[in-house]
Amino acid sequence: MMLMAIYCILSIWVFFKLMKVLFKATWGLTKCILGLIFWPVVIGAAMVGLIWVILPILIIVGIASTIATI
Repeated sequence: MMLMAIYCILSIWVFFKLMKVLFKATWGLTKCILGLIFWPVVIGAAMVGLIWVILPILIIVGIASTIATI
């Protein structure tokens, strides 16, 4: 009975450790993908002259990402 309790506790611990690693990996991949898609859109908007539309969006996203990383 005691071994089963230890096994259950360790299984739950390993599960949450794996979930933490998976979340970090997913977050890193998401940032890479957004960086590859987002920055060309911003550069393209700057070339076309739509920076006045993109600038407020960049400020809001920057504040949100700063808060999310803290």
